[in-house]
Amino acid sequence: MLSVVKKSIGQAIFLVGYEKDSTIRTKQFDIEKALVPLLNGPSVNTNLPDDFNPQAPRVTIGNEPVSAHFSQVAAQLTINIDNTNRKPIETIKDSITKKVALFQDCLDKIISRDQQRERGLVLTVRYSIDPAKYSDENVVDYIQSKFFKINSMGIPASAGFNVGYKTVDNLFITLTIEHYKIISGEIALMHQGEWIDITKFPVVDSGIGLKIDVNSRPLLDNANHIDNVTNVILKKSFDFILNEADVFIGIKQ
Repeated sequence: MLSVVKKSIGQAIFLVGYEKDSTIRTKQFDIEKALVPLLNGPSVNTNLPDDFNPQAPRVTIGNEPVSAHFSQVAAQLTINIDNTNRKPIETIKDSITKKVALFQDCLDKIISRDQQRERGLVLTVRYSIDPAKYSDENVVDYIQSKFFKINSMGIPASAGFNVGYKTVDNLFITLTIEHYKIISGEIALMHQGEWIDITKFPVVDSGIGLKIDVNSRPLLDNANHIDNVTNVILKKSFDFILNEADVFIGIKQ
């Protein structure tokens, strides 16, 4: 059912935590200026009170497919990938790596390295299937039979798998398996009281999604903390995607 040929990366999220900065909203134009090499456009200040949830975005910049936001405690880069041209994984890897490294360089101009804390990278890998050949039940049954040793109670309706580890090189890695479905359609202007059934929209992509979440938090308490953490988690993430993901998902032995 699954094929390496139909494997692609759909999204990358890179996050850097830092010491709480209650004044981050006042640095809007510093952020805008620093991010010019990556995101050359106007920023938006959410104008939230300083005593509101520190994790809520204070400054946002960018649009599809690349955007960033800054809260009082973290900066996040989001990269959504349209791979309708079926670019090789290696090409997408190089593009993500370049953008993440550039974002880190830009962030260093806003938040000093000694104030930065953990870094995290979440990559979403999609194993697309042919919806004309395989139903939702087929996909869910695959997940259940591959990752769960339980007796069936009926026709599979939903399934998801999540497992996390602390690795020998002092990183957290979390792997998540889920059934994904992408639909497409236009929503016409609606009047009050009207509703629309999005389940009737055509499915443009469906299959099994694998999220790889690598986080450097354990290194914060490590006396041998390393400076190039961003490069470390990039390598860890892509090594798994290129060398281990297909075995984990069940395509290869």
